[in-house]
Amino acid sequence: MKRIAFAGALLAACALTGCTGAVASEEAPVQGAPPAPAPACADGQLNFDAEPMMNAAGTTVGFTISYWVVGASGACSLTGFPGVTATDGGPQVDAVRGDEVPTTVVLDREHGAQAVVETTVIAHQSSACPTYTEFLTTPPNTTDTRSVSVTVPGCEFAVYPVYAWSR
Repeated sequence: MKRIAFAGALLAACALTGCTGAVASEEAPVQGAPPAPAPACADGQLNFDAEPMMNAAGTTVGFTISYWVVGASGACSLTGFPGVTATDGGPQVDAVRGDEVPTTVVLDREHGAQAVVETTVIAHQSSACPTYTEFLTTPPNTTDTRSVSVTVPGCEFAVYPVYAWSR
């Protein structure tokens, strides 16, 4: 459609001023090479912590894990789901992955990544769900497993892929 409008404008200009037979062309401005993608985050390149999430009634429904680059570390990227395991407060429970499609998130000095971990507090076999105070978490595509302290009741946990977060 753009090309047809351009050709029509060119014909109109030729009718008014005369054309010399030179062919006009549409040229896109030359741009530099696209920036190289940020490398995957390496073990030890990230700091992370966790904060509880509450619903409108003030009930804890899960927590967010925040990731950010260490000090002067360069930009890096995360793609996918973090590993999350509830460890202190009840039996060890691994979070299952949600059904969202992961995207790649670039982390730098001003931008981090977060992931949501939801919990169910429906009691199994008529017993109350335990309250966990410690979780092991591993950022996507790394082996850098660390403990985060957050108090969350739950019987089962679901984790979702990382998403961009501005610090």
